[in-house]
Amino acid sequence: MPTDFTSVRLHLDGGPLLVEAVRTAVRFQAAHAGLDDETSGKIANASDGVCREALLQLTDGDPGLDVLIDTFADRIEVSIHHRGQLVPAVGLEAFAHSEGPQGSSGVKGAELLAQVDRVMFNSEGGVARTTLLKFLQPKP
Repeated sequence: MPTDFTSVRLHLDGGPLLVEAVRTAVRFQAAHAGLDDETSGKIANASDGVCREALLQLTDGDPGLDVLIDTFADRIEVSIHHRGQLVPAVGLEAFAHSEGPQGSSGVKGAELLAQVDRVMFNSEGGVARTTLLKFLQPKP
């Protein structure tokens, strides 16, 4: 497992066609950080779902999504930043009730939390940020 900090930044212009690139980048970074294939796939799937939900919240004129994949010695973080509706890409009620927001295309809180260790959300300066966190297992 690398101990150096690495960061990857991707920008999606509002269409769902590039979400697969995010999924692939997250999976690669997770595997490079030392996560097994199944766990790498889980965080990649979670990232894909959150990106798709965030894209639904964009309004005309929004610049799209910024995705940051940061790898630290003890964790990998995937942050999805967007303007538009300043609500979590999966809805706060999704975490409490395991149901997606009304009319949601499908990321449910329970599913998301089964794929990552922590989900964080904040909005500041007109930008909503959903961060997925997966802790890395220390090597013996």
